[in-house]
Amino acid sequence: MAHLLLWPKKQFFYPVGNTPATCFTQHLAPEDAADVLLLGCGDPRSIMFTVHVDLGGVTDKRALDFTCCDTEPAVLARNIILFTMVADSDPNDAMLDNIWNIFYHFYLDKDVSRTQKGITTAFRSAGPLWLNLESMGADHFDKFWTTGTTSKAASHINPTFAYSLSGRKFNTHYGTDPLLSYHLAVPLAPTKQPPRSPVTKVDELDKAIKVQFRAWCTSLRTRLLAKMPKFVIRYFVGEALAFCQALHHCRLLDTTETGVYTTPWGGSKIHLRDEDYSPDAPNRAPLSFNIIDTSNLSDHLGLLNVLFATTHLLRDSWSSILHTHSLHSGGHKNLQKGLLMKTCADIPMLSLLLGVVPCRHLSEITSVSSTHEILRVSTIEPTTLFYDLLSWKKTLKQKKSTDEPLRCNADQLGDFFFAMYLKMFADENEKETLQNASMGRLQWSEALHYSRHSFVAFLDLAKSRVETDWTKTMKHLISRIESDQTLHMGLNNYQDLCCSLHLRKVESCLPHVLQASSYLFQGWKDVPKVVCVVLVVPRQSLKYVEDMHPDKIMIPILQCETRNGVVQNVFSSIRPIFGSVEIQGRSTESKINIREDAEGWDGSSPLIVSFYAPAWIFTVSPSSIQVVLSFRPTPSSAMCLMPKLGMFLTVYSASAMDREHVFVTRHRPDNQDEIQSLPVVSRTLKLRNPSSPALESLTMNFDTSHTQAYSLTKRIDLKNLTDRNSLAAGATVVTKQISDLAFLVTFDKYQKVLEFPFLVDGSRMKTRIARKSFYVELEAPILADPLNRTKFSLDAFPIILDESFPKLSNIHYLHLDRLPTLDVASNYKLDWLSVHLGMAFSDSEKSAKAKSNQKERGTLVNLKESISAILIEFSIDRKGQPLAVGLSNSSRGGIHTLIFVSEVKLDLTSNTVVADACVLPLTDSMMPLIDTDLRKIPNSSLLQVATLEDEVIAWKQLLPAFAERCRTWKHTVNCEYISKGIPVSVEYGESTLCGCGQGKNLGLFSQTSAWKNFAPFVTRIALAPLFSTSFLQGTLSAFLDTSNLDTIREERCRQCGKPGNPKLLVCGACKVAKYCSAVCQKADWKKHKALCTVTK
Repeated sequence: MAHLLLWPKKQFFYPVGNTPATCFTQHLAPEDAADVLLLGCGDPRSIMFTVHVDLGGVTDKRALDFTCCDTEPAVLARNIILFTMVADSDPNDAMLDNIWNIFYHFYLDKDVSRTQKGITTAFRSAGPLWLNLESMGADHFDKFWTTGTTSKAASHINPTFAYSLSGRKFNTHYGTDPLLSYHLAVPLAPTKQPPRSPVTKVDELDKAIKVQFRAWCTSLRTRLLAKMPKFVIRYFVGEALAFCQALHHCRLLDTTETGVYTTPWGGSKIHLRDEDYSPDAPNRAPLSFNIIDTSNLSDHLGLLNVLFATTHLLRDSWSSILHTHSLHSGGHKNLQKGLLMKTCADIPMLSLLLGVVPCRHLSEITSVSSTHEILRVSTIEPTTLFYDLLSWKKTLKQKKSTDEPLRCNADQLGDFFFAMYLKMFADENEKETLQNASMGRLQWSEALHYSRHSFVAFLDLAKSRVETDWTKTMKHLISRIESDQTLHMGLNNYQDLCCSLHLRKVESCLPHVLQASSYLFQGWKDVPKVVCVVLVVPRQSLKYVEDMHPDKIMIPILQCETRNGVVQNVFSSIRPIFGSVEIQGRSTESKINIREDAEGWDGSSPLIVSFYAPAWIFTVSPSSIQVVLSFRPTPSSAMCLMPKLGMFLTVYSASAMDREHVFVTRHRPDNQDEIQSLPVVSRTLKLRNPSSPALESLTMNFDTSHTQAYSLTKRIDLKNLTDRNSLAAGATVVTKQISDLAFLVTFDKYQKVLEFPFLVDGSRMKTRIARKSFYVELEAPILADPLNRTKFSLDAFPIILDESFPKLSNIHYLHLDRLPTLDVASNYKLDWLSVHLGMAFSDSEKSAKAKSNQKERGTLVNLKESISAILIEFSIDRKGQPLAVGLSNSSRGGIHTLIFVSEVKLDLTSNTVVADACVLPLTDSMMPLIDTDLRKIPNSSLLQVATLEDEVIAWKQLLPAFAERCRTWKHTVNCEYISKGIPVSVEYGESTLCGCGQGKNLGLFSQTSAWKNFAPFVTRIALAPLFSTSFLQGTLSAFLDTSNLDTIREERCRQCGKPGNPKLLVCGACKVAKYCSAVCQKADWKKHKALCTVTK
């Protein structure tokens, strides 16, 4: 078992989601079928929203296959009820309101009390309009928990809230509120969809979210009742890590009887449905996925455990994505440090070993905004949990090469593993824990997730991917662990580590045991190095902790031990089952069976715990050995349990010679094939046949501490005789970086693209040429932080042709026609929009933006400024009047690209805005066809945006991504992307786009009479602000002054707080700050200057 065993009495029921619905397919190209694995799936809001806004459903409906896993059967049962009601009911408002009531309303009886008031996490659902929510979120929460409904008070308990794993009682989480699942930006902004005007009352907010619910239900019902719905939802009740292991087992061994336990407690094992998962099933269920969403399970199971379990299941595809989001305290500060703490390892090295990379490490740019989270936590509620959006993608390579080994120095790799080992079990370093024993650190240390089994699972994975002297690596690692004196309990867990190493066949450091070496093994034909120990714990021994209130005992960790005098060995991977032991045979090796008690906790049977241990332990004074079930000592468990259980927190202890309570067996009694199947699964991860040498290899080079990956060396061995002769004859080898990941190597007639799996710094690349050994090596330092690059990215918005279909990387897809449109022509304030666009700039970018010389600002800053200027001009200055934008360069003859903006919409899942626009590259071949119409565009309606040479190229790279992300048409076989690449060209007078989308589904473009003649030549795009990736330090410091936020909230003077006299004056530079007089403006200038430079 990868995760530690927790006492399970303290748990909550989460029937309703606490984050706004997302679109699972927003990273998939429209042609890709979606195989989605949802771990900790929760309620079905995001499934319904995905169906509603999925871009792949515009033409041929994208196949949607959801596999939903949750430990709580009541959650899945409620989801099934909802889907069934939606499919079987008439889609009228009254019926949908009934469905709403059944799913969201509960009645609170007299035994349920509310301990918290005014919960304000609704801000997360409001995105960029969170300030406009004001107190309505907290008021809605209070109303919901007072009445039990979103309308009038109820009179009966809703049974779907009254039953869960915690029993027949109301145990719904105290933060539950239907409001959190919906997109509150829609009712808070002036839109062209209901409710149109921004809401100001809680009742109006309720009506608005019901409108969204009805729309989602209608889309779902339409999909379910379609002639070919291409829509499947599968359910599994059980633990997420176990389910992943079972799917992987089935995939590798083609068996549905996996032998994997369903949950941490009990003896039930996962048998996948034969009709869906057997190899000869007519429509076999997916065993690998291009979308895996793990909710915030990493907070509860540990990020490493989640990664180890899921990366095997992530499909080897450019667009596959794994989400491991988290809700944690501490705000946005040091997000990168927090990620390093969670991964316990250097990110580049971990990524190479896992085969996935955090998206935030691939680009300094993202199309998703988290700025509302940062602002809220940093300024108003620092104790609020921060919603960290952490996603991973397959390593970025144009061509997937399965025969390329990763090589490392054996000793240095051992040092890396040891450093990771120390971090995974840092809680055992008592000296450092006490030195840093602030309350926050103490709470962090309580969130323990990893066992030695977790660590060995990682070693096993690394062994399958890395080519090195593994005997030397493991010898070095074990030597360092044995001599370590920093982990106080390190040696106490050493036998558990050795046991796991042996079971997975990663390394064997256990001695052989002779048959007659212990009384416990008499009659055995032979003694394996590892045996299973079974301890029967009388139920009376559990009574004290069973009777404790869950809020007092919380969730302490259970473990087993063997004690022999002063020697204590701890074993964390244990299997608990309520039941009785049946013994077959006494004269020779006995066979042990466990008869499980179906009543479990509600029954009276003893608790049977089993664990694997080295056999040699029971050969040293076996009569002195005690087998123990105990709680792991932590500050909270010791304080709570020590008065009753003693210093060692012992629940129950029995002598190893006790034939009624202790049994030693060859296998786990109820799972005899467990040991045999484990190495089979791990060994099948081997990537290549050593007998077939690889033409390319990749070597990881560590820094001097051997804890961080410093550089990558890519080597190509030449096999062609002509190429060898050219190299030997002294041919000049030329290397050129052609993207952030790839270099072109040429000499004579030889050409080869060498691709790296991680961002590298090409400016410091070294080339080695072996003219006698016939190979070329490129070594480049790893670019762990994308902002450390010395110049703008060569490939800032990468698009890959995968099976002739373009696939986006750091820009997400969206369905423009399903997004709510802002009514910018109304008289409602749009101050929030100016602030939101200003937050697209990091602190360093704000400093660069203040420079008067445009060239000194940098390409990315100028690009962001241009996008912001377009959105501000259309939305605020021109109040939504159709806007033509000319991107111009004076040194190249003026305007080179026209952008026609028709609408600005809310991009709900990404917490930002997007312009619905069309683009017209002014190419040499097109100018004669449109010259007359161009002259008809009046200068008064044309916004010219100056773009320098480098920004022109950046626009040419970006426009294909903006066009691809909202594409509702299909690329043809003659697409220029296939023949010429993406972009088609970055040269002046040539188009950057293919011609496949010209004139197709142009939105409101054609309704503007002055533009209609351009319709055959334009391509629709979704133009949106670009944000800095979330881990970058210093994103919003200029906005963190509370007085700045107050200015946005209400019409008051920024300096003195008084109203206008008679009206407020607006700062002429930024158009945001307001003052009652020139005196106040002058007095505030020193503070306002930094903010003004950001927004002007």
